[in-house]
Amino acid sequence: MNSSLLTHLQTAASKLEIEPTSRLGNDLQTLVNKADRSNYQIAVFGPFNHGKSTLLNAILGNKTLPIDLIPTTGAAIKVVYGEKLATKITLTNGQVISAKNTDILTEFATLDDDRRMRDDVLEVEVSFPHPFLQTGVELIDLPGTNDRDEQDKLVRDRLLAADLVVNVLDVRKLMTLGEREHLRDWLENRGINTVVFVANFTNMLEPEEQREIQHRLRFVAESFRSQLPPGISNLYRVDALPALRARLKGDDATLHTSGLSSFISALQSIVSHQKEELAEVRLPVLRSIGSEIQQLLQAQIANLSTKINENIAKRERELTLKRQAQQLIQTGWETSLKEIEQWVYLPNLISFYQSPLTTAIKRGEFPNWESSNVRPRLQHSQKEINDWIAKAESFFNTPSVEPLTIDLPEPPEVLLPEPSSSPPPTRTSSLEGFTPAAIATGLGWVLGGPLGAVVAGSATTIAGKMSGERSPNLIDNSPEIFAAYNDAAADYLLRLNTEIVEIIKAYRLRAIVVINPEIKVDCQIDPQEQEKLINLKQCLTDISFHSES
Repeated sequence: MNSSLLTHLQTAASKLEIEPTSRLGNDLQTLVNKADRSNYQIAVFGPFNHGKSTLLNAILGNKTLPIDLIPTTGAAIKVVYGEKLATKITLTNGQVISAKNTDILTEFATLDDDRRMRDDVLEVEVSFPHPFLQTGVELIDLPGTNDRDEQDKLVRDRLLAADLVVNVLDVRKLMTLGEREHLRDWLENRGINTVVFVANFTNMLEPEEQREIQHRLRFVAESFRSQLPPGISNLYRVDALPALRARLKGDDATLHTSGLSSFISALQSIVSHQKEELAEVRLPVLRSIGSEIQQLLQAQIANLSTKINENIAKRERELTLKRQAQQLIQTGWETSLKEIEQWVYLPNLISFYQSPLTTAIKRGEFPNWESSNVRPRLQHSQKEINDWIAKAESFFNTPSVEPLTIDLPEPPEVLLPEPSSSPPPTRTSSLEGFTPAAIATGLGWVLGGPLGAVVAGSATTIAGKMSGERSPNLIDNSPEIFAAYNDAAADYLLRLNTEIVEIIKAYRLRAIVVINPEIKVDCQIDPQEQEKLINLKQCLTDISFHSES
């Protein structure tokens, strides 16, 4: 289960674009390395000069680690099992320096005169033939925590990699503010909930002071024993220096009173118990990192969701605005078209215009009548319709369409009847074979204006001369003549209706792409952002599931 959770955390870190060099990226890589490690690591930490290295030397029964120099440890020294004492220094450039003793620790693993760690040392490893180490245990001696930031960062990183943390305390200055902050920020808040506390220098206190210190420490230690085996305490009094001296001299009595034996026994029990369930032991730290990544996922999901929802809302507002504009333009355009279609509706034309048009034709005033009654009306409608299309083209950014152009029909033709009782006219002129009135009237349309009216008005004279007998009054007032003018007016209105209806029909077909376009908006939903949101939500679901199972 740990491997699955770790895989999902790595996936989430990638989706969140967490920098590998960032604190969280570094912590995650530390846990990846930890998962690949089968050995059980015990990290010993505390402020400088609290006796960490002395305690480890006492456990090993040998002055393996540097304890006589002040300042001392300036690197994380890993002590592993080896058949013989040896030291291996790995530098950042890949160079490995080996020795059959620990003398080179003074050069590579202690602070310089300015209390700084060497920045060219990648790893320090000491091999030592000790039975406890032979069980697969690694001891990590960490630099002190009350000095420089670079030391603190190193300690913080190595604590996360450890399976068990031993916190060495100086009872003479117990639990400073810095130590309490480290317990909270470096351990408790990161899921490191099992810590063994070692109270050093108790031999330098009076018995009453020792009891008081023990009581105070027990309260602190109680919060860090969640994964200890039953019957095992996580608070021990160990006087490190007397214990080391006793080990080196073989002084069993002093060794016993120093508290070291009880502490070593507890460590062995804890390691034996936890190594059987190492994945479970490492899970709290993994869950803590998982919780932090979950918070980042939730924050980014919320931000991305807000951004996408705002874009959706903006897009909907734009769509709504454009739909409203489209509806307005379509309604105006359609209204203008219907108005002209209603105007050229044949029954309406006949009803409103046939009688005055008949009179205008008889008087030779058709051009004036057309200019006053037809042309302005059509020009107004044509402009109105084209204006709506121009608005649509501009608003929806569509290709231009050919404007509506309404051409008027040819002028009316009047066919006057031949008198049935009159003898055939003498065909002597160049107009022979044509109806005199029709000829005269036609000339009126050609000439137009007053001259045309004079010509048209003289139709009876022309007819009389050609027939030799017809009276002007008889021709003008006869029902047959009136019917001829009336029919000419009706024919013109019919052609006006038919031609305009066809023009509008064709125009509707070519204008539909402009007046009813596919509505597009500038604000688009980024598919990559949507995909990222889906992936982040899936990461959150996966981490939540594997953290709780």
